[in-house]
Amino acid sequence: MEQQKVIDEIEYFKAQKLTDQLYENGLLSFVEYDKLTELNRRSFSPLFADLLPKVLDKSLKKR
Repeated sequence: MEQQKVIDEIEYFKAQKLTDQLYENGLLSFVEYDKLTELNRRSFSPLFADLLPKVLDKSLKKR
């Protein structure tokens, strides 16, 4: 794997982890969370983006 791909994977992981934390703390609505997740995937092009679910199931999770 080339160096830029590794960097993209790390940056995607960090961005998505932050997105998860914002949602879990009630600072993002589910719609905002879903849009930001899609933006993270487009911005960082994670290696297995095609395998990730298109819609996330966080809306059913209790806060």
